[in-house]
Amino acid sequence: MNTKLLFFSLFLSFFSFFPANSQTDPTSLPDTRDSGKVISLKECLKLSVANSPRLKISALEQTRLHYGYKATVGGGLPQVSFSGSWDDFLNLPTSLIPGEFFGQPGKMIPVQFGTNFNISGSLDAGQMLYNQAWLVALKMAKQMMQQNVLATEKTEIEVVYDVAQSYYLAQITMQQIRNMKANLEKIEKAEKIAQSQWENGLIKKVDLDRIMVQKLNMVTDIERIQVLYQQEIAMQKYFMGMKQEDDISLDDSIPTSTLLPGVQGDLNNHIDIRMIEQQKDLVNTNIRMDQSVYFPNLTLIGSISYMNQSNTMYLFGKPTDWFNTSLVGLRLSVPVFSGMQNHYHVSQTKVELEKLRVNEDDAKKLIRINSEDAARKLLNSIEAEKRQRENTGLAERVYNISQEQYQKGVIPLTDLLTAETALSDAQANHTYALVQMKISELNYLKANGKLLEIVE
Repeated sequence: MNTKLLFFSLFLSFFSFFPANSQTDPTSLPDTRDSGKVISLKECLKLSVANSPRLKISALEQTRLHYGYKATVGGGLPQVSFSGSWDDFLNLPTSLIPGEFFGQPGKMIPVQFGTNFNISGSLDAGQMLYNQAWLVALKMAKQMMQQNVLATEKTEIEVVYDVAQSYYLAQITMQQIRNMKANLEKIEKAEKIAQSQWENGLIKKVDLDRIMVQKLNMVTDIERIQVLYQQEIAMQKYFMGMKQEDDISLDDSIPTSTLLPGVQGDLNNHIDIRMIEQQKDLVNTNIRMDQSVYFPNLTLIGSISYMNQSNTMYLFGKPTDWFNTSLVGLRLSVPVFSGMQNHYHVSQTKVELEKLRVNEDDAKKLIRINSEDAARKLLNSIEAEKRQRENTGLAERVYNISQEQYQKGVIPLTDLLTAETALSDAQANHTYALVQMKISELNYLKANGKLLEIVE
């Protein structure tokens, strides 16, 4: 097997996930264009986004944060509670009263007060009138939901990148199989000619054996690449949430790149920058949360209670012995001094904000560098693919001419085998160039924050 093909096989194997458990006869592989439902890249990406476990987890996290926001809102609504008690004093509490009240000066007289059975019930209500910490917490809960939306978008970009890359690799593996099977047919034709020539004593047995070796090497290569293709199709089904027994195939067209690098996009719209900006907003809110302890809290309260006291046990208390107490009022809490703790908490959080500003400046520089580098690589990969495509066409013409000349006995078998090796090398180089071009497209779109456009 030629070294270019070996390198390409290893390159593709790096992206395979499932272990191979079967081999397929290359001649029995159905044409993937006619095998099952054809799934386009856009369809594959939409299904993968809809069925991605990571995105489902992000959606559940958004639901959790929504409930957290509702819980925070509930903290500002009226708070009502009921309490009740039933007490049976086996021994009434005793108090000491100065003897002067009983004409016994200088003594402390023990006296028991109260009744044996006490029943009480109380209904308490409170309504927050002003609490700065609650107002800030409400804003923070909203910001956390917004932060998760951006995190979900970031995850979606990663899913689209991984799935699109896998789709392109599967497409290119499929094309490589077709190229190799076409070359195998050429070798089989050459084998028939060599068989006839050997039978007629025109060539030596070793020449026929050389073709057989070439043929068997190609069969082995095709079997290995077919197993790899089956693994890649299995991964595409996994990404799309399909059953493994579903029969599908991928779009077999691999268009050359029509994407040309243009003006760099708005950095502030890049997902990484938007996430840092959201983190800065959240840190600013944390600062306001630390500062909220300096504000007073005002609460309106109300309470109503009933108590029944009796020396005789009644299930619900003696009706004539119920006594009512009720009140309304305001509770004001004003912080005065906390040992400068809050001041230093605010200072710590401001340092976190400065760190985010440094990260933002650094992220913008890296995005510019990555964008420019991705643009260069894309232009280079487009030119490389075009060059290798032309080279493959040239190698195909050279092989066809060599085959005709071999049939006529003009050139020896070694020249024909050399032409076949050159054709295989050219096809492998073109296939590798296709891989690099499609991945460069993805990297360019990702670097400029436009990757999700291929799903729309």
